[in-house]
Amino acid sequence: MLESVKVKQVVALEELEQIRQLEQAICSTATPIYQLTAYIQNGGFILGAYVDEQLIGFNYSYAGFAEGEYYLYSHLTAVTRSYREQGVAELLKLYQKDLAQEYGYKKCKWIIDPLEAIHGHGSFAKLRGYASTYKVDTHGPLEESYNSKIPSDRLVVERLLNDNDNARWDAQIEELLEEAQELVTWSYTLDGLPMLDTQASFDATLKYYKDSYLLPIPQYFSKIKVENPSLAEDWRYKTRIIFDVMFKQGYAIVHLVKGQEPMHFYLLVKKALFAL
Repeated sequence: MLESVKVKQVVALEELEQIRQLEQAICSTATPIYQLTAYIQNGGFILGAYVDEQLIGFNYSYAGFAEGEYYLYSHLTAVTRSYREQGVAELLKLYQKDLAQEYGYKKCKWIIDPLEAIHGHGSFAKLRGYASTYKVDTHGPLEESYNSKIPSDRLVVERLLNDNDNARWDAQIEELLEEAQELVTWSYTLDGLPMLDTQASFDATLKYYKDSYLLPIPQYFSKIKVENPSLAEDWRYKTRIIFDVMFKQGYAIVHLVKGQEPMHFYLLVKKALFAL
């Protein structure tokens, strides 16, 4: 299917308006046209994905600066429902990388919900990003009823644009996976949903020393948010503590392992091993 998808940079106002209309259809909101043109005129760009001239997805990126470092910030990627989970979002990100390098960027950043496994898989397993920064309640309360009580915590994912040695990266991950042990245990609720660390075994005061660890996350966090919001909150607060401790001790997420349903696993490694 991907052979029929064409990705291109979009600058014409009429094409930007088409992207706004698709954003409205997917996200129930649309970025103002003046904001999109501001992205384009100030170091960012807009990408569109097309099949037979029909727009099926898009990406917004703009210039970022923090802590003395310039980077490209990938603000939003969206794909129509009928083309999701077919590699279109990844294709947009790959085109984004090539164009960002032409613009002179050395790094790209974006944010994801750390408990949404599909975004973790795309960010780490497919795009070889890494994360060692955790932001608490980034967006404040979200409008959806099943999200309203769950803090909008996010991981900051970073991607080194000039590092194309994928074989070395993958080989290191394979080696570290062999020795990685789970940080905490997980089990099932009475209605069959996964829950984390019911015995409170994670010790936030402990000094962690191994090269790598595995952290379980649910395969379908959205399902938990709908069916058991209090359990979703429990996942959020427990993993928030774990991420905070591990990141402060010099670890980073570099991969997401697809396990058996209902659980996947983040691979946390010492940042020094990947020169991050």
